[in-house]
Amino acid sequence: MKRALIALIAGAGLWMGPAWADAGADPAAEVLALERGAMEGWLKGDPGPALAIMDPQITWFHSAVAENRIEGLSAVKEIYDRFRGTPLFQSYEILSPKVQVSGNVAVLTYRLAQHVGANTAVWNATQVYEKKKEGWRIIHSHFSAPGSRQP
Repeated sequence: MKRALIALIAGAGLWMGPAWADAGADPAAEVLALERGAMEGWLKGDPGPALAIMDPQITWFHSAVAENRIEGLSAVKEIYDRFRGTPLFQSYEILSPKVQVSGNVAVLTYRLAQHVGANTAVWNATQVYEKKKEGWRIIHSHFSAPGSRQP
């Protein structure tokens, strides 16, 4: 009986799934838009947009800032607050982005080019997003300089 009711609801187009589910949304476009929003914040020295899309249980690596894995949003916020009010670059490019989606997880990889005057710094980036009821949230972040080797 329960199966028949579910089939009837689904067949009638009444099944809506979770509140956050948007069958017409393009996960890759959503994730890229969130990433660009975070970078736009850094253009102004505002880590708020980046912090807003991080999961409370995030794990975080950045080869220029921390030797070891950082765990939890409060620890990442502590690091990001050191840079608050200081634009990290004058312009940026997200080069060769690729979003791979599997269920409620999206992995974004790209090269970030940060421009300050005539200088350009390039980073390899990996952002692992998970779709939650609040929307896409970064559950793991990793930035490293090309060619950097970890022991």
